[in-house]
Amino acid sequence: MKSVAIETYGCTLNQADSDIIKGILEEAGYLLSPDSPIVILNTCAVKETTENKIIFRIAKLKSEGKKVVVAGCLGMSPNEKRVREADPDAVIVLPDAISHIVEAVECAERGEAKTFIGGSEKGMLPRIYTKPILRIAVQEGCIGNCYFCQTRIARPKLTSQKPLWIKRWVEEGVKKGAKEIQITGQDTGAYGLDIGSNLPEMLKEVLSIDGEFRVRLGMINPGHAKKMLPELLEIMESKKFYKFLHLPVQSGSEKVREEMNRAHSVEDFEEVVSDVRGKFPDATISTDIIVGYPTESEEDFEASKKLLERIKPDIVNISKFSSRRGTEASRLKKIDTVEVKKRTVELSKFVKKLGKERNSRYLERIEKVLITEMQKTPTGRMGNYKQVCVDADLKLGEWVNVKIVDFNHGSLFGELI
Repeated sequence: MKSVAIETYGCTLNQADSDIIKGILEEAGYLLSPDSPIVILNTCAVKETTENKIIFRIAKLKSEGKKVVVAGCLGMSPNEKRVREADPDAVIVLPDAISHIVEAVECAERGEAKTFIGGSEKGMLPRIYTKPILRIAVQEGCIGNCYFCQTRIARPKLTSQKPLWIKRWVEEGVKKGAKEIQITGQDTGAYGLDIGSNLPEMLKEVLSIDGEFRVRLGMINPGHAKKMLPELLEIMESKKFYKFLHLPVQSGSEKVREEMNRAHSVEDFEEVVSDVRGKFPDATISTDIIVGYPTESEEDFEASKKLLERIKPDIVNISKFSSRRGTEASRLKKIDTVEVKKRTVELSKFVKKLGKERNSRYLERIEKVLITEMQKTPTGRMGNYKQVCVDADLKLGEWVNVKIVDFNHGSLFGELI
């Protein structure tokens, strides 16, 4: 039987694309096997460190005699040269061309280097329905033009899936055992702007589906969230919707935010957080901060710290600035790496302190937890998406009541009651 291996890097959107790739290949009669001589790498190009890791992996697979298919964002023109240097025989499948994945695998088998561009709408393609977590990519592309972002080069066109398809996918997934539905996209706030729909309208359709499940909304830029805030707050009242928002602010400095060409203000971000926390005090707020953007001064860095001190987010994804080919920010002179590392270490310690303070509020509480992962111990999520580790004999997809007995900056620890 024909076989193929798949390795996925990067965001939930990429993971959702991998679910489609697997669905197409299984329908075509391929067995998914980690020992296959053909390896599909669904790649990410957000950070230079991730790119270097994947390029090293491509070269290693080539040296082992493996046939390599490079899907995802790394195959686009700014990075294609590095991919070809690592493996001249690699087959490249751009994000909009995964409908050609079977042809790409066949090219790899023949040793025929080729690049696939464009293909059928993803909404029409087969997919696998994973449980207990089901990832649904509702859109890709965005309407922003952030100067540091290379993803918008790889996925430049805003493409939203039809609400009817999304509802059918979720219905099918729930029937097959999905308990956590991750609604994902490049910027979920841009959903529907190309098809005469919008995010709240689509989410209401999903939440109307029968069954016991929870919906986690993926990254939404603060500008979009502010425009639809009244409807978002209404949606967050549903027991099926995690009280969670991922709102990337990137910098607490209004000057740097403007120099990044971000389509929102720091004030917009704070207003959304304030209104959400005003209605749902336990809402989990996740945000992103880029440290060491080329125009960031020490004063600008301190502004980011002060912003985090004011809003006390539950999760902060810290990234050192990564200069990406083809972006406007790549033309700017970078800050000394020693200084960037110093600021990153300082901010990381500060964020851990904030996280621990925030998590201390849950001690001794009784919470309903959905078990979604098996790590060292079963791990699940509360109604606000807080991660809870439970040292007990539990199954994926199980709902349990726990008492929170301990915490650190990133997780809570519970005992069954």
